Amino acid sequence: MLAFTKAQIKAANSASIVEYARSAGIDLRQTGSDEFKGVEHDSLVITPSKNSFYWNSRQVHGKGALSFSTLYELSGSNLSEKEKFFKAMDKVLTSGVGNGNVYQVQKEPFKFDKKQIDSENKINQVWGYLHNRRGISSQTIDQLHKDKVLVQDKFGNALFLWLDPTDRRQVKGVSKQGTKINHQKYGRRGTLKMIERNSTKGYGFSFDSPGMNGKTPENIRFFESPIDAISFFDLSKVKVKGGMKNTRFVSMDGLKKEVFDSYITQTAAQLQKEGRTLKTVGLGVDNDEAGKRFVKDIQSKFSKVKYCKPSEKLGKDWNDTLKAFRKMQQGKQKSKHTNRTLPGQEFEKRSAYLRRDQGLER
Repeated sequence: MLAFTKAQIKAANSASIVEYARSAGIDLRQTGSDEFKGVEHDSLVITPSKNSFYWNSRQVHGKGALSFSTLYELSGSNLSEKEKFFKAMDKVLTSGVGNGNVYQVQKEPFKFDKKQIDSENKINQVWGYLHNRRGISSQTIDQLHKDKVLVQDKFGNALFLWLDPTDRRQVKGVSKQGTKINHQKYGRRGTLKMIERNSTKGYGFSFDSPGMNGKTPENIRFFESPIDAISFFDLSKVKVKGGMKNTRFVSMDGLKKEVFDSYITQTAAQLQKEGRTLKTVGLGVDNDEAGKRFVKDIQSKFSKVKYCKPSEKLGKDWNDTLKAFRKMQQGKQKSKHTNRTLPGQEFEKRSAYLRRDQGLER
């Protein structure tokens, strides 16, 4: 079996993950100025500036191409750990990729291209995708479009605009979600999902409860994606007419502490100017190991932050929960026509569960 020197092991450990993945034929797509995601496995996230990766679905992470090859590329092999190491070393060293520690994050300011928006301000394809596939109500979709935080581009993609909470005329970035299924192009997920290039660090898609009339909300809820944030708000209508009041809903596009810190700071400053204070903060992140670790880390510093945890019975995230709720609604409607009472009883039982235990409070 091959033997490697300390210098060779050090070189393999510091080799660029992005360069190595490309040389090994592993498809990546750039989803931000400092982020790449896997095409085959979209839970794979690579951060070039740190030369690190995180494979969320497997709870695996590491730094450098050697770790990436061992833990990700060779994960499905029947090799022993020792054999994986030697094979990964050989693959990385013979690939000829450079050092990953020299990556520089681009600092160009974000510029929103208004020309990409549908020329007639249509939202038909976005509406169909969000309503039919994601279970979001037509009222919520229409409200977000009216508030100019959700638009459709000329290709039918949904653009979730990152409006500056202190000046909502400024767009600080964009989360883009495709509405057409293409597994050959986008892997298991099947749709385009990305953050526009140079989107401003520390910001994300956000919207406030309707009827704030220019006032700053006194409550904040954070989520991993725009669709989860919207789904949580939509579900809150089960208890509160018109949805949760006096609340700012923020998407971090992942588990990003810098977004959490930024919106806490900005919202608190806005409230101080209005002579009010921030009342509650909640994390509506996924009910999985990564989400739980993020909550634990935040709560270790801010003990009053609550975990608005999706139920494992209904799904790991808030959109799964919303879609499960829509199925229950459909079951209730069918029961009216078939005189079968059990679906309706089950619907009422689960609706009560949602209202009581799922953080859908005022």
